[in-house]
Amino acid sequence: MAIIPLKQEVTVRKYIADSNDGWATDDYAEPVEYAVRATERFEVVTNQLGEEVTASLKLMFDKMPDVGYDDMFSYTNELGHTIERKPISIKYTRMINGKATLTSVFL
Repeated sequence: MAIIPLKQEVTVRKYIADSNDGWATDDYAEPVEYAVRATERFEVVTNQLGEEVTASLKLMFDKMPDVGYDDMFSYTNELGHTIERKPISIKYTRMINGKATLTSVFL
């Protein structure tokens, strides 16, 4: 059980790196749905290159799901607006015993 309520859902399509046919098309696996806490607000975060960028969506997952920077995330809010993009930053929140309790993904 998560330490915060996870009322929203997000669809994640894993990137398949081995299926590149030379035509520079991205191939993704079948979508997997996760329960998340979604917060739509602008926040300045540091990306994987160390640059400060602005994220418009923060997704909080329970524990440590199998997600990465090449995966495609799709979130639809209560008004029907869909945000579909790759993550800017992925951060893990750990408890005092060292286990991951929350994973924050910024889009």
